[in-house]
Order: sequence, then structure tokens, then C-alpha cells
Amino acid sequence: MSARAKVGRSQVFRLVTIFSSGFGAASLSLWALMLNRIGDPGMFGFSTMSAVIAGLAALAGAGCAHAYYIGSDETAKVYEEAIATDSTTGLFSRAGLKQEIAPLIERATGKARSFERRMLVSVEIDAFRDINNQHGPETGDRVLRLMGERIRRLVGGLGPVARIAGSEFAFTFEVGHDDCELHAVMTALLEEMSRPIRAGDIVIPVFCTAGLVELGKETTSLDTALRRTNLARTTARAGGLGNWTIYHPEMTQIDTYRKWIEGELSNAIETSAFEVVYQPQVESHTGRLTGYEALLRWEHPEKGFIPPSEFISVAEKCGLIGQIGMWVLERVCNDAARFPEDTTIAVNVSPKQLENPNFVSQLADTMRRAGVRAERIELEITENILIMDSAKVRQKFQVIRDLGCPISIDDFGTGYSNLGYLAELPFTKLKLDRSLVSRLGERDNGTALVATIVNMAHALNVSVLGEGVETEEQVALLQAAGCTLMQGYYFGKPVWLERAQDKAA
Repeated sequence: MSARAKVGRSQVFRLVTIFSSGFGAASLSLWALMLNRIGDPGMFGFSTMSAVIAGLAALAGAGCAHAYYIGSDETAKVYEEAIATDSTTGLFSRAGLKQEIAPLIERATGKARSFERRMLVSVEIDAFRDINNQHGPETGDRVLRLMGERIRRLVGGLGPVARIAGSEFAFTFEVGHDDCELHAVMTALLEEMSRPIRAGDIVIPVFCTAGLVELGKETTSLDTALRRTNLARTTARAGGLGNWTIYHPEMTQIDTYRKWIEGELSNAIETSAFEVVYQPQVESHTGRLTGYEALLRWEHPEKGFIPPSEFISVAEKCGLIGQIGMWVLERVCNDAARFPEDTTIAVNVSPKQLENPNFVSQLADTMRRAGVRAERIELEITENILIMDSAKVRQKFQVIRDLGCPISIDDFGTGYSNLGYLAELPFTKLKLDRSLVSRLGERDNGTALVATIVNMAHALNVSVLGEGVETEEQVALLQAAGCTLMQGYYFGKPVWLERAQDKAA
């Protein structure tokens, strides 16, 4: 029975009991009064009977008061249970977890030395909003329930499991001080949590990112622990969805740094503090220059060079990526006229930019004003676009392709790939992530993996480019795997427009 039903039943019980007790008390009192008025003093026991009836009336009144207080206690207890339980999943709520975890924190804090450590894990379903938008809130709730059941089954009796808010879950477990053991546990947990979820007839791919903190002397309250796991989760997500990391004090400084970047970004846009550099893309077996990738640079007047890896995610989070991205597109379209006509210019586009319904029309206007052909402006979109609403992404891709712009899937191989979904998208190029290229020659199956991806891409009638190429050995191994388009320091570093022009000449 739900908490609301229990409260309703309790209130009805109180009303019925109070009414019955009150009515009985009033009736008995009235009867005693009538006996005293009409009774014959000569008759046996009238006064005694009146006293007895009055006593019963008092007991009925006491029963009325008792029912009131008992009902109040029951209602309060039911409300406490409702507050401690998440209504969607049946797991503990944040308030419930706070009650359950208090003795665990006290126990962890009180241990001078222990062979095990108590960890708090905060896990969030990535891009859960897209699941809600694509399939509806009812399916979203079903995903939350199934994920809650999955986590509860995995954790078992090792500790409490709670849904904190939205698609964020938290749980605790004990693990030894060996980091290898922790890594094995978290890898297994995230792999299991990130399996696709079947909601009715729908199979929904899910990815989870986690942050951990050790409970103990430095983390003595749930609020502090959750703040730290959120910082750890943010750090993990910066390395790609589906990752996890453990909290370190430096993360607080990193969070302060991110907030500083957020405050400086607006000023950077207003003062045009950004610049664009160009890195060549070549056909390795002929040496022919096929195009360039436009890369954003930010030179801060006090801090100096700030890499994109540090400010792009902040810009996405605070909503400034649209302005920055459009500035880059305008700059690239204007610069394109100064490069050979047979070269393309690749521009990185954030998935957040694609959410703007006016993005394609703004892109078309920008290319028209600059007088550049759409075929020369290639849009690079990171692979994590594949976890978004598939129908909307496919529609957006098709509109861009109808405009004439090539589309490249960037950072391919970082863990989000849904090959069945990929085959439905109208893209023109796959860019192998530099992590795949860097492992060539270091692992026996590295070249075989790249060859498999290249064959798949050719089956889809799209080209493949390897990025981050730095050595002659990598060039040879990529060529052996069937990949001939390449980009990296081996062929040239990113340079300013004037130097790029000199090399193209």
C-alpha cells in the first residue's frame, strides 16, 4: 500500500474513532443527567448508577483523545517513511540515504586502521533527458525503475542504494585498499549498468558515468560526500561518457578553475580573444593535401594559452557554445577563400549546437555571405552524438547533407558506437580517435581493430581518416589496415592561416 493510501486510511480511522468516542461520551453524559432529574430518591441505586454512567462517559472521552494522538503518531510515521523512499523506484530517497548512511560514516570515521574502506558511489545515466524526450516520461520512469533494480541487484547487501535526483543514483560498498581491486569492481559495475535496457518493445542504449569518494575522517556527512562525488563525476565525464573516477582534493580547485573560465568566456567572446589555426589532412600514399581541420585557440591576457579541452565543456554547460561555434564557422567560411578550391575545411561542431533549431539556416547564411561552396565546409561531430535522440539526429544530419556539407564522425572508437544506428546516419567520413592510433604497434590486436573499422566504413561507403599520427610506424600500420587519409604532427602541426597558406602553395 502506498504512503498516501496509508495516510488516508489513518485519517479515516481517526475520524471514525473520535466521532464514535465523542458521540458515546455525549450520550452517556446526557443519560446520567436525565436519570438524576427524573429519578425517585427512594428507588435503589439511581445516584450510584449516575456516577457509573458519568465514569463511562469520561472513559469514552479519554478514548477519543487517545485515538487522536495515536492517529497523529501513525500519520507522522507514514510521512517519515514516504520522505525516506523514492516513489518512482522504491529505493531510498536522499533523505532515506542520509539516515542509512549516518552509522556507516560514523563507523568508518571511528576506525583507526582498517583493511577495507567504505566508498560512496554516485552514478548518473548520461543523456537521460534525450531518453525522456524521445520515448516519453513514462518510458523514462521505467528506465529509472529498471536501472534501480539493476543496481540493487548488483550491490545486494553490501550497502544502501538510493535515487538522489533525476537519473542520479548513489550506493555504498566496502572494498580493500588495493586500487586494482577497486578498478575491477567499478569496471564490472559500470559494464553491467551500461547494458541496453528493454522497456517494453523498445531497446534503449544507456551509458553511465560515476564519481566515488571514500567515507571517513575527511568526509563526515552525506551532503559533503555527494558534492565530492559530483565533482569526481564531472571530471570523469570530461574524459568521455561511461567513465568513472575517485575524488581527490585537487578536484575542488579544478571546479573553482572551471567557474573562473565560465566567468572569463563572455569577456573572451566580446573582445574576440579567440583564434583559429589549421592542421593539414593528407592522402598518405601520395602526399596530396586534401584539406585542413580548423582548431580553436584561446590566448588569455593573464593565464596565457588555455586549451579547448579545458573550456569547450564549460562553454557547453553554461550555454555559450552556440556563440563561440558560430564565430568559428564565420571565421572558417571567410578563410576558406584563401585556400585552394580543391581542399575542404573541417570544423568541429558541438552536439549542443545541433540542438539549436536555427543552426542549419545560420550555417547556410554564413556560407552564402562568405561565398564558399557547401562541399568545402565539413562538419566534425563527436561520436557521443550517437547516444542522443536517433530520429532527431538522423533528420538533422540529412538536412545538413541536403545543404551540401560533408559530415565527419569525430573521435570514433571512444566507446559510444552503436553500429546499427551508425549505418542509418548520412555521414561521409569516420575519424579514428587518436587513442586507437597511439596503440598501433603496442597491442597485437590494435591493427586488426583498425582494419575492422576501416572495412566497416568502406561497406557504408564512407572514408576513414586517422588522427594523431606522429610516427612513420603508425603511418605504415594505418596504410596496412586500409586507412590512407591521415592527420597529425607527422604531417604538420596546427598553424596560423598565413603559414597554412604558404604550405598549401
